[in-house]
Amino acid sequence: MRKVRRWMAMGVVAVLAAAACDRGDPYETEREDDPDDAPAQAVRRPSPPALPLSAADSAAAAARLAAKRDSLVATLGRVRVLRWREIWGLRRDKNAKQIAVAQSLGVQAGGEAGIERLVRQGRLVPLGDSTEYWVLRRMTHSVPYVTPDARALLVEVGRRFQAKLDSAGLPRFRMKVTSALRTDETQAELRKSNPNASRTVSAHEFGTTVDVSYERFAVPAGPRDTAAASPPVPWEMEAAMLEQTAKANGRPIQALLGRSIAELRSEGALLVMMENGQTVFHFTVARPFRKGR
Repeated sequence: MRKVRRWMAMGVVAVLAAAACDRGDPYETEREDDPDDAPAQAVRRPSPPALPLSAADSAAAAARLAAKRDSLVATLGRVRVLRWREIWGLRRDKNAKQIAVAQSLGVQAGGEAGIERLVRQGRLVPLGDSTEYWVLRRMTHSVPYVTPDARALLVEVGRRFQAKLDSAGLPRFRMKVTSALRTDETQAELRKSNPNASRTVSAHEFGTTVDVSYERFAVPAGPRDTAAASPPVPWEMEAAMLEQTAKANGRPIQALLGRSIAELRSEGALLVMMENGQTVFHFTVARPFRKGR
């Protein structure tokens, strides 16, 4: 369980600087503009070493990349952003409602020993630093473990999100998960800096709840076009372009993620709050979600 210890240590050291996750939890924050809030481990498919390009090929590759960027921006411009009625629908599940459901469906880990015990029992599972559907951002006050139902729900959110991206002709951007399970150790540190921490319960304490950014998105896990191109554009260059373009044009991508979450809410699978204080969807699994249940 070395990963548990690593994440616990990171949370305890950094949590004193945290602010508000939502109005009910004013001490939980993952700042979207924090330059240090990078993915915990950016795991991507390895690309073969690029051969040196001539000056002419370099210029041609740059032109191809610029054309891809322009095409991407044009495609993003055709996606309808969230309307106020959609946003209102994503802001109806208040903190108290999510806490009540989290308490009924989740677990209480306590501290590191409790997490290890629940992992052995299969009642908590790791999120994974980087998957087909999400990457983890650096967490300051939580550890990357959730209940199996919550992880299955996150997979389904990612699957529907990427299906909508496919339909829109967009790359398969991934979600950035900013917060997951909180612990007694983290709570104790929070009590030192915030008087509300001693009397406020968070849905994050039960392993049923995650925060996902609606302003920043991770690039696809790797290039989808495996056909030979001449001159080739290195994946690292393309990934940088995708990240910058998504950052500058995030609202259409936000809309596709928001509609995926709204669908699952309408099916009774989750409760969600589209936060104001920070740019995340804060959602809790609302029913058993694993296959066969």
